[in-house]
Amino acid sequence: MGYRVVGANFDQMHLNRNLRWARDHPSTEVVGVCDEEPDTSTGSVDEAVADLDLSDESVFADLDACLDATDPDIVVGAPRNSLHAPFVERVTAHDIAALAIEKPMAASLADADRMLAAVDDELFVVNWPATWNPVMHTIERIVSGGTIGAVREVQYYGGNAGAPPAGSWFYEDDEGGGSMLDYLGYGATFSTWFRGGELPERVTAERFIPEGRDTDFQSTTVCRYDEGLSTFQTTWRMLTNPWETEPQPMKGYEIVGTEGAISTRERDVPVRVTTEERTEGYVVDPDALPDRYENLVAYLVHCLDTGTEPEGPSDPAFCREVQRIIETARRSADRGEGLALVE
Repeated sequence: MGYRVVGANFDQMHLNRNLRWARDHPSTEVVGVCDEEPDTSTGSVDEAVADLDLSDESVFADLDACLDATDPDIVVGAPRNSLHAPFVERVTAHDIAALAIEKPMAASLADADRMLAAVDDELFVVNWPATWNPVMHTIERIVSGGTIGAVREVQYYGGNAGAPPAGSWFYEDDEGGGSMLDYLGYGATFSTWFRGGELPERVTAERFIPEGRDTDFQSTTVCRYDEGLSTFQTTWRMLTNPWETEPQPMKGYEIVGTEGAISTRERDVPVRVTTEERTEGYVVDPDALPDRYENLVAYLVHCLDTGTEPEGPSDPAFCREVQRIIETARRSADRGEGLALVE
């Protein structure tokens, strides 16, 4: 069965890559693109038109007109964080089979709840690009298999050399900008997945907003669990972007358990494991992933073809629970005090 795909609103640069995945998948066809506010886009509708060889009739400046004219099965959206909820509400008012929204799920917990309320029987997936990284699945397999015992601590450090381009919506707090929303979601989402869904009882956070700026360039979040603390650090102050040149300190995860530990932060070593039996540590090559985890489009097609519900970081219900950590962290930073995890 073939699926008709529309890509809408290019505020997140990832949409261009997502559409190339749709172009290359044998079961999907890109039938339209839409960018309602190109002045705020960090992706490029013009690049998408060239990549996909689309006709002028397939390019729109209004989302509803695009969906009416193209009648898609799948909508892949990348509006800026503050517009995720209204975007989902508008898309689900049309007759579609599946919808994917770019990470983070939402700018707030209230918006996440609006999105879940808007979805009826549509397949709804949250696109965390790290989901298609075999390292993440390898870590989850090792942890869930009991190799390092029960997880007691996760340390995460993530970021880049500044959100591109300078002056974009990423630098506007009211639009969902800032390093905390940009990267805390990664640390909170995947650490919660590694912990089998366990959530903290208390969250304490700080954000650093440089003088003359509107939003944070750094944040630190400390989560208190029943059996320990975990820390998540975000920054836009890396010397280089990690996807170009690995900076120092390196981004990644340290997972500490009762019987061992896992690290993804050693240069040229994707996964290092240390256990009580092998205290010197050993390297684990990332697992080969099933075809459905090749990328977002492959996952959407798999779920539609098989009737499978999304799972783990792709599952919006799971992401809504993780949003509680992000929401509490932002409130904590604003109030200058630790807070119980919000409901």
